[in-house]
Amino acid sequence: MDFRPLAETERRQLLTALRGHADRGLALLIDPKDTGFAGTAEEVPDEQVIAAVKSVPVHY
Repeated sequence: MDFRPLAETERRQLLTALRGHADRGLALLIDPKDTGFAGTAEEVPDEQVIAAVKSVPVHY
């Protein structure tokens, strides 16, 4: 995996989203195709939460 710095626009969007998460509890959305930042939401449907949890690899 190669390091690729964020473009300035992506960086600003991510910082704004992180502040929204810290200040107002906004959910951070991840693009399932490339695991990149996809935005924020006030609420996330249960199905998306379950799919996100199932997608995390578990190593024993």
